[in-house]
Amino acid sequence: MTSLHAAQYRLADLEVLTQEENYEEFFSHALDILPSERQELWKGMLSKMADGFTRQILSKSSISQVHFKKIESLFTWPALKADDIFKGQRNEIGHRYLKNCLKLEKPCWDELKDFWEADQKDPDNAFKLAELTQHFDQKPITTWTFMEGALKSPLSEFYCKKDFVLEVVWQKLAIDYVRLGEKGDFLKKIDETVHPDCLPSLNQLAMNKLMAPDKIPDRELAYQLLNAQGKITPELSDFFMTVYLLENPSQGELFNLAWNRLSELSRSISRRELVLEKMGRLDPLPDEIFSSLDQSKKRAILNLFKLKFPEYLNLYTTQCFKFYEGKTIFSHGNPTVKCQDLMRFDFAVDIFGKETIDRFHKIKSI
Repeated sequence: MTSLHAAQYRLADLEVLTQEENYEEFFSHALDILPSERQELWKGMLSKMADGFTRQILSKSSISQVHFKKIESLFTWPALKADDIFKGQRNEIGHRYLKNCLKLEKPCWDELKDFWEADQKDPDNAFKLAELTQHFDQKPITTWTFMEGALKSPLSEFYCKKDFVLEVVWQKLAIDYVRLGEKGDFLKKIDETVHPDCLPSLNQLAMNKLMAPDKIPDRELAYQLLNAQGKITPELSDFFMTVYLLENPSQGELFNLAWNRLSELSRSISRRELVLEKMGRLDPLPDEIFSSLDQSKKRAILNLFKLKFPEYLNLYTTQCFKFYEGKTIFSHGNPTVKCQDLMRFDFAVDIFGKETIDRFHKIKSI
């Protein structure tokens, strides 16, 4: 005798199960219907039952592994994978389940990986998974892998308002910039990386890093990112090139451009004043070159500033003396981090004069 469960169900049977909202039995037998008979009636019932089943799961306080796996199994059905309502609810169920199981002592990376690989084209799904996993150092899928496709979609404008997304883009472009080298087409790489709608937020981050980078290479990347798009003004270029020389740059095309730019500035007091005003707002002041082990490069750049932009050296030494005399409060600490290295440099007396060097040593000895 054939059991009821093993019997071949017909459309009429599925209709009864739909009316009863008997989800388990319905999905166990929905595929009993021959492919040639899976027309509008069948599709309508499937969609209705999938919607009801997912709503029932979402109404629970937590998503069980059994329900998560059942929905993932149903998502392999072509008719349900093409159902936008089911797809959205499937994503919500998955995100809720994964959020909890990633907190376990042994995070559910295999399940997350399978969930992602089942649908890598949905930008919102990609963003949510990136958001869920952003704080994990060790994970099988990088945040960039999730975001790569999403950032090329028109929805990127929304995603790029999130700080963690912008930092992921920044890290990716930093690697690309180094790989491209000086002769690479950086604008093309930017266009390949993000949708144009992402650029306003990315450019604002670049402008922030140009003026106050988290680390020195960020300033160069910020300048090149904005410059590739034609968004660098002559005033910003004057500022960047001047600061660039003070941050112990490697010799190359950019170094030569900066060197020549400082020579241009020497012929314009007004341009130097604009640069000095911007540099005066930096805390600490740029001075990495002052502790460089490359003595010849340090000497050359100090000589250049003495001849072409002495106002900056005056600003730097003034702030240095104020700090060590203790008569001025600097809320962020020493604004001239490398001042001691500078004043103890063998060539310093030729740059600043004996009186300045003696004054520094006197202050330090008190």
